[in-house]
Amino acid sequence: MLLCVNPNAAIDKTVVVPGFHLNGIQRPESVRMSPGGKGCNVARAFKTLGGEPVVTGWIGGHAGAFIEEGLKAEGIGTAFVRVPFESRTCLSIVDPDGPGLTELYERGEPIPADAVGAFIDWFEAHVAEYAAVSFSGSLPPGAPADLYAQLIRLARARGVMTLLDSSGPGLAAGLSAGPDLIKPNAHEFEELMGRPLPTSTEVAQAARNWSTTTGGSVVVSLGETGALAAQGDQAWQVVPPTIRLVSAVGSGDSLVAGTLLGLLQGRALADAVAIGVAAGAANAMSLGAAAFAKEQFERVLAGVRVGSIRPD
Repeated sequence: MLLCVNPNAAIDKTVVVPGFHLNGIQRPESVRMSPGGKGCNVARAFKTLGGEPVVTGWIGGHAGAFIEEGLKAEGIGTAFVRVPFESRTCLSIVDPDGPGLTELYERGEPIPADAVGAFIDWFEAHVAEYAAVSFSGSLPPGAPADLYAQLIRLARARGVMTLLDSSGPGLAAGLSAGPDLIKPNAHEFEELMGRPLPTSTEVAQAARNWSTTTGGSVVVSLGETGALAAQGDQAWQVVPPTIRLVSAVGSGDSLVAGTLLGLLQGRALADAVAIGVAAGAANAMSLGAAAFAKEQFERVLAGVRVGSIRPD
């Protein structure tokens, strides 16, 4: 089983607005609401690919009930800690005729100290029941900056695989605990390295250096061009086939889910990332975060290319 840690769960609301523009009244063509937050997306994709996920974190109020009931309706297990306020909502505005995506993400209310303690206690008591843990997304207000680091140490002490996909203070602190795998996007990886990395060769070399130094593996998501993976002194470029983009919301989380599924099946990193890239691309062909069909994923997977990147 995969435990998906989603500290900042939300209702994800996606509206499709042809010709979207600022100011004035506009009528959405369609509206979709689903349990959201990066960990929920990882779980949904992992479930679609044939895995067994459980989502944990904090939820509260009617919004929290919607999140939990929605996940259970999808056949996804939950183990949330309750808080005395409403969970947040995140709004994504998709213009099918335009090039971009507009996103409005609420920060969420501060998590009380007793709820933080209750969650850490639950995690420590149950993490050994899982084969791997994904740590996804931002930390809500009130959560300690080193929360991911604390949880990663608890998981690693019990021999459980860990993947960290975050940014800012949560990522910086979490790295100190030595996660088995990190999944930054290109911009986050540049911030982590402290310098621009304008070419794939430079990204690959930086990823090799990081992996060799820390002992962890790296998967850098590169949007429509796929991902770059590094393990020790080896690096690979993983490229999806050309697709028709509908919405990229949840593609990075689908990449995480597919990669973890492959690793848990005993595949080598490059082959596992190929599964992840196919899941991310299949997701981008559908509306809704990690709401792709397995048949779509299988068609995309057949066209994924993996190539080794040699050191300069």
